[in-house]
Amino acid sequence: MAVLAVPGIATPYAMTTALVLTDNHRFDVLDQALTTLAMFLVLAVTYAGLIWSRPVQRLLGLAGITIVERVLGLLLAAFAVQKILSGITAYLRGLNS
Repeated sequence: MAVLAVPGIATPYAMTTALVLTDNHRFDVLDQALTTLAMFLVLAVTYAGLIWSRPVQRLLGLAGITIVERVLGLLLAAFAVQKILSGITAYLRGLNS
């Protein structure tokens, strides 16, 4: 399971964000330390999620996992539609300006 999660954790977007937020010419040492702390916190939460996935799977069972999967898929679809509609609205407002 962890092998499949690595591409999701170390995406090009995550690496680019880390590079941009730790630029020595734009951010001081405190800002870079806070960025590093935030990245470690995200990695710790991700690690905990990966470690606890098996017990949660056993607790919910196949039916529970299916329900959670469908609800999260529905939420993801709703967010995607919202983003698309926001983009179209912003584009149309730009045409009217």
